[in-house]
Amino acid sequence: MNRFVTMAFAVLLTATACSDSSNPYADKFTNIDPAWAVTADEGYEWALVKDANLPAITGSPEWNNYIGFLEEKLSGYGVVDMHHNSWTFDRWDTTDDSSGWSLVSDGEPVRVAHYAANSGISANEGITAELIYYDHDNPPESIEGKIVVIPTRPHPEPPYDENYIRNFTFNDYEWRANDDSYWELFEFVPPEFSITFDIWWQLGQRLWQIAVEGKAAGHIIVYDMAFERTEGLYTFGVPPLHESPGVILSRDDGAKVIEDAKAGKTATLRLEATIEESEAYQTIAYLPGRHYGTPEDEQILLINHTDGPSITQDNGALGLLAIVKYFSNIPREHRPRTLTVFLDSRHYYPGMERASNDVSWLTRHPEAKEPFVGIIQAEHMGEMDYREVDGKVEAVGLAEQSYLWSRNNPLLIEAAIAAAKSHGWERVQVAVPERKGVNGGLQQVWWGVGSRALRDCERCLDLPGFGLGGFLGMYWTTASGIERWNKELFRNQAHTMTELTGVLMTADLAEIEPE
Repeated sequence: MNRFVTMAFAVLLTATACSDSSNPYADKFTNIDPAWAVTADEGYEWALVKDANLPAITGSPEWNNYIGFLEEKLSGYGVVDMHHNSWTFDRWDTTDDSSGWSLVSDGEPVRVAHYAANSGISANEGITAELIYYDHDNPPESIEGKIVVIPTRPHPEPPYDENYIRNFTFNDYEWRANDDSYWELFEFVPPEFSITFDIWWQLGQRLWQIAVEGKAAGHIIVYDMAFERTEGLYTFGVPPLHESPGVILSRDDGAKVIEDAKAGKTATLRLEATIEESEAYQTIAYLPGRHYGTPEDEQILLINHTDGPSITQDNGALGLLAIVKYFSNIPREHRPRTLTVFLDSRHYYPGMERASNDVSWLTRHPEAKEPFVGIIQAEHMGEMDYREVDGKVEAVGLAEQSYLWSRNNPLLIEAAIAAAKSHGWERVQVAVPERKGVNGGLQQVWWGVGSRALRDCERCLDLPGFGLGGFLGMYWTTASGIERWNKELFRNQAHTMTELTGVLMTADLAEIEPE
C-alpha cells in the first residue's frame, strides 16, 4: 500500500472510533479486547462438540446436535428473533463404518476406503456384474449395466489453462504471511510438498457423473492417493440422489481392481443404504444494533455453511460464534449496526446449494437483503497442512495455506492486511479476486458462500466484506477429527475476523464502497 492509502486507513479507523463521542465503547470495535474475545481453549471446547458429531450431514442426528449447540450459544450471547427457514428432503444414509459396504473383485475381498455418497439403495443386497474399465482417453462405447472402474485423471502438463491455474496452484496475492513457505506461483504443487491442491484436483473431477450418465449398475472410483488420504473421503461435489451405487478405493487397493476390469472380470458391490424424509433448515438470528427493528437499521451479514464430514467442514459457524460473543459485550445502544447470522445447510446436501435454491431464506424473503451493508464469511478454520511421502501421510508442521478475501477497496484491503498481521494468522494470503496481485497475476477466486459479497455472480449481493477459507487438504475426510485441528490458529483467525467485523460495523459506507 502507498503512503496515501496507509494514512487514509489510519484516518478511517480514527474517524470511526471517534464518530460517536458519547460512545464509551468506540475503541473496542477495531482494537480487540482480549477479555471479550474467544480464547484458544474456549474454541477447543466448541470444536469438541463438532468432533463428537461427525459426519454432520444435513438432517442427520449429528448435524442437529451441532446446530442445537450453536443456537444455544448464540441465544446465550443475546441474539433475538432466531428462527428456521425449513423444508423437507429425501436424506440418503449408510453406515459410518465399513459394515454397510464392501467389494469383492474376481472372488477376492477388496479393502474399501469409503462409500460414494447419495448413490442409491439398489445395492443393499449386493450387485454382481461385469467390471468395465473407463479409459478417459478412449472411453468404452457403453458402461450400462456394468460396474465401471474409473481412475482419476492425472494433472495436466503445462501450459495450464486458466481454470487449473486459478483453482489448483498458488495464486498471486496482496500480502501473505510466512512468505518463504509456499510453492512457486501458478505451478503444479506436488503432494510431497502439500496434498491440498492434489486432493482438490482429484475430487473436483466429479467422476460419479460418468457412472450416472452412462447408466452403470455401480461404480468404483480409484483415487491416486494413499489409503490414509482416501479413508473416509466424502464425495464432492455432492451429487443428487441417483441409482449407481459406488465405493472409493485408494491407489494400492484399486490397482488389482483396475486389472480385473481390463480383463472383464466380475465383481460384487454391496452398499446398504436408506432414504428417509428429513428436515433441512437454515438458522437466522440477529444481534441487534441500536436501530434494529426500524427503517434506519443497517446489518452486517455473518454467513457460512453448517454441514460437512470433518472437524473443519464446516466449523466456520464457530468463527461467527466468536464474533457474536465479542460484540455481545457492547450494549445494544452502542452497537451502530446489527449482526445478522445466516447459517446455511446445503453444501453437503444432495445436489448442493443450487438443488434447493428456490426454498432458501433469501429466495423466499428477498426483502431481508435490504438492510445488508456488509458481509463476513468464515469456513474451514484451524487447519494444518499435510503431505504424502512414500505412500504415507505426514504433518508438514505448518498451518494449512488459507485465504483472507477482501472486496476491492484500498481501505478494506489495508484493514485485512493489518488485522492478519496484528493477530498472527499464520500462512494466510490476503486476496482480492477483482484485481491483479502484487506480481501482476490473478488472485485466488473467492469461493464458498462468501462469494455473495461480489457483484458479478449468481445470487451476489455486491457488498463490502471479508471472507476466510482454509483450503482443506486432509480435511475432506470423515477421519479428520480434533487431533488434526489447531486451536491457536482458530483463535488467531477468529480474532482477525472479529476485528474486520468491527471495521464494517463502524466504517463510513461511502469510504468502503467496492471499486
